[in-house]
Amino acid sequence: MSIGSQKDNIGLFSEMFATLAQAVMQSLSIEELGLTPLQLMTVIVVYNHPGQTMTVLASNLGTTGPQLSRTIKALESKELVQRQPNPQNRRQINVVPTSEGTVVAERHMRSVQAKISTRLAGLTPADRHRLDADLADAIRLFAKVGIMHTEPNTHQNGD
Repeated sequence: MSIGSQKDNIGLFSEMFATLAQAVMQSLSIEELGLTPLQLMTVIVVYNHPGQTMTVLASNLGTTGPQLSRTIKALESKELVQRQPNPQNRRQINVVPTSEGTVVAERHMRSVQAKISTRLAGLTPADRHRLDADLADAIRLFAKVGIMHTEPNTHQNGD
């Protein structure tokens, strides 16, 4: 792959990421939830990967430990997440969603999925099949280089 092609791919990935992030943030009014964008993303990441340590969570969100501590404190006051001692290492703290946090995350993800599904309805079945296959390949490759984590979400019901 040429350098120009790699730059094009990185540019396309950045554009796709920004567009998807915008869809995630617009699908459910953050003001309605009373959350900041970082708080909403934290609720979603904690929902999708419950039990992460604060250190791993900060890394996955691309934020600092002190910023994450403030974010988690605010989310705990809204009863959306809770901290628990790590059973294997008492010096570490794991973050898990509460039942209300699960409701918020699932409602938000359904809203995002509905918005994307409406847009994808304009594709032919052949285009949709190709998109599904291409996305599966992209996810596999992103996981291979550590951009994405593909461990299953324990909350999903197979939809």
